[in-house]
Amino acid sequence: MSEYLSKAAAFAQNAAKLSKKVSEGIVENAREFGLEATSSGHYFDTSEEKMRDIKRQLDSRHDREKMDGLKRLIAMISKGRDVSEFFPDVVKNVASQNLEIRKLVYIYLLRYAEQEPDLALLSINTFQKDLTDQNQLIRAMALRVMSGIRVPVISPIVLLAIKKCVTDLSAYVRKTAAHAIPKCYSLDPSQKDALVDIITTLLKDNSSFTIGSVIMAFNEVCPHRFDLIHPHFRKLCRMLIDADEWGQVAIIGLLLRYARTQFLNPNPNEPRASKKKRSRAFYSDEDSEKSDDSLENSFILDPDHELLLRSCLPLLQSRNSAVVLSVAKIFYHLAPVEETYKLSRPLVRLLRSHREIQYVVLANIATMATQRPHLFEPHLQQFFVRSTDSAFIRNLKLEIMTLIATENNITVLLRELQEYVKSPNKEFATAAIQAIGRCAIGMPDMAESCLSGLMKLLWSKNDAVVAESVVVIKRLLQLRPQDNADLIIQLTKALDQITVPMARASIFWLVGQYAQNLEKVAPDVLRNSAKSFINEDDIVKLQIINLGAKLYSLNPSDQVLNLLFQYVLNLARYDLNYDIRDRARLLRGLILKNEQKDVTSDNGEIGEVQSSDSIKSNILKENLKQILLCEKEAPSEESPSAGRDRFTIGSMALVLNHSIPGYEPLPDWPTEKPDGSARNNLDETYSRSQAVKGFGSDSFGGYTPSVYDKPLNTNNRKEVYDLDRFYDSENSSDDDNLRAKASGLRYDSIGDETSENEEDDDEETSNDDEDESEDESEDESESSEGEEESSVDEETNEEETSEEEEEGEEEEEQELLLEKTREKGKVRETPKSR
Repeated sequence: MSEYLSKAAAFAQNAAKLSKKVSEGIVENAREFGLEATSSGHYFDTSEEKMRDIKRQLDSRHDREKMDGLKRLIAMISKGRDVSEFFPDVVKNVASQNLEIRKLVYIYLLRYAEQEPDLALLSINTFQKDLTDQNQLIRAMALRVMSGIRVPVISPIVLLAIKKCVTDLSAYVRKTAAHAIPKCYSLDPSQKDALVDIITTLLKDNSSFTIGSVIMAFNEVCPHRFDLIHPHFRKLCRMLIDADEWGQVAIIGLLLRYARTQFLNPNPNEPRASKKKRSRAFYSDEDSEKSDDSLENSFILDPDHELLLRSCLPLLQSRNSAVVLSVAKIFYHLAPVEETYKLSRPLVRLLRSHREIQYVVLANIATMATQRPHLFEPHLQQFFVRSTDSAFIRNLKLEIMTLIATENNITVLLRELQEYVKSPNKEFATAAIQAIGRCAIGMPDMAESCLSGLMKLLWSKNDAVVAESVVVIKRLLQLRPQDNADLIIQLTKALDQITVPMARASIFWLVGQYAQNLEKVAPDVLRNSAKSFINEDDIVKLQIINLGAKLYSLNPSDQVLNLLFQYVLNLARYDLNYDIRDRARLLRGLILKNEQKDVTSDNGEIGEVQSSDSIKSNILKENLKQILLCEKEAPSEESPSAGRDRFTIGSMALVLNHSIPGYEPLPDWPTEKPDGSARNNLDETYSRSQAVKGFGSDSFGGYTPSVYDKPLNTNNRKEVYDLDRFYDSENSSDDDNLRAKASGLRYDSIGDETSENEEDDDEETSNDDEDESEDESEDESESSEGEEESSVDEETNEEETSEEEEEGEEEEEQELLLEKTREKGKVRETPKSR
């Protein structure tokens, strides 16, 4: 039994040792493959033992230990700890064959290269060597790190590296070179001329992968050198649809500034476009179907100007809000007014995104609506406030709704605003009342209905709603100075329930301003206000004093009013507020002390002597009504977005409503049309058919121009080919290929890339004709049909030749080639299928 127990104990010990070794092996393998079960928090362990271990790990032969040491260093950098003491040990690993180790080394060098410029220069040779590596990722990474080292001494070396990478076969490396240009310029501005030459070379690149970065470099180094853009303008327009999203934003910004200096203003008088009623659905495609014809029926634009608008139009469907806003900027600032309606629906679509994006879009919409409210009139319901909207979103939506209010939608808008007034949020309810007032001021015909709705709010239980309603009613009553007595009487009856100082002051002002129509009510209002004068707010006290002065000027002989007014002045004389005391002193001197003084002469007779001061006071007394009861101008409610229209749409300055560093306003339109011949560069070609081959290959983004790639003929708006005629025959033949060439089409078929392949196909076609000519009856029928079709084709060819003679020498040569091929009898035409 004892032996059995001893064997069991030994077996248990061996099993424990085995499980420990297995677990250690599993953990070790997991760390090698990046599948560590524990979190990466152990890299942030800053104990002295771990820090001493880093140097040993960096000098280790194993990549795994080097990775651990470098990760600890990067973790220390993220915590703000200075680990520059390990700089020499890190630089040793810059030539490692492990890409992950190189990346970490590059991150460390970017952080401490400025502090250790001498040691950083030791790694420059390694970076220069990496510029010739076979892997494009290593070449791009080396250039990125070289340009990121902020040491002015190496700026000539960085410039040479950029020049070398500009001609790299990989589009990814060329893109990195474009990113390095602004860094080199900020490091050494004296290299500007050389960098401009590099940008000129990069502008000739036909890769849509790099063009966005090139334009960003252009905007940083030489944003006003439009002479470099002239030969590439049309290419940029055509490449716009294929560029990356942020590249599209940069290109659109450049083309906007370019167009403002090279084209004439399409809206010289800024006419208001006619309001088009559209009852179609929000996501209907009617606009996209008619978009091509709408530009032709509008103001006659420069062909390049029209090309820019047509190239930007598809980007309104982009998923990126910045791209959509940039295209809206193009159409708002460059397009004819008749075409600007195309930007409204894409902008409204962005209101379904995050609230930060909503705020930016709404700020731009509000600015557009101040100048062109007709753009967003069909989309009024899209601006209705939701319960989940933030306060800043609600305010902008209310502002936009009041800006786009018309006779057709005012009833719907007022009904919606009445629901907002019922909100328990006091700020939102008062903002809705202010919106009702802006609608009434903007549309005087609806003032009556707005007033009736506001008068009903006087009996609301919400003090803020009542106060704001009184303030808005006061503004509206100034628009109609006649027939206000009944409304003012209703306001005076509500004085006991109204406690907000601004509302009470507004009522007292209305009573005093229109006291001529309130002969019985106004004195009683003054009597009641005198009782509560001491307890009133300062702004209310001032209006009570003004009310007494106006009533006394209308009835100077009324002793009751005189005594009542003097009582109010005596109360104001000892008030704590010096403004109230000064106002009382002014009115007392103006009204009550303008009486003649009685004096006794030497002979004892009492006479009246008028001094020069009394004469002046009499003049003031005669004009007292004009001074106190002069007509006040009707208020003009200004939009909160007023003043934003001086900024460019889509800019940060517009959102903040003030200029910021780096903002440049758009240049003014030229008075005379500039010469556009500089844009007629036929050597620059770009076709969307250039394919991105693969990210891992050195030919990524490479493109070889084809003989079929032609610059867009912007002089002819209609297409130069007929699609119906092109698709008449189901079976494509060599004759169809040649016709496509003569029509300027690019007909890509397998095996037809070179002239040798075309000759081989012709021989195969002739062989097929010989094989098919076994039956004599079929030959006769085919020959008769061929003669008939050849006669029809000859007539068609004569018409095509007359049209193609006007299109250029290339098409004439292609037509001659077609005729020669027909004469040899190598082209067999198949019957047309109906």
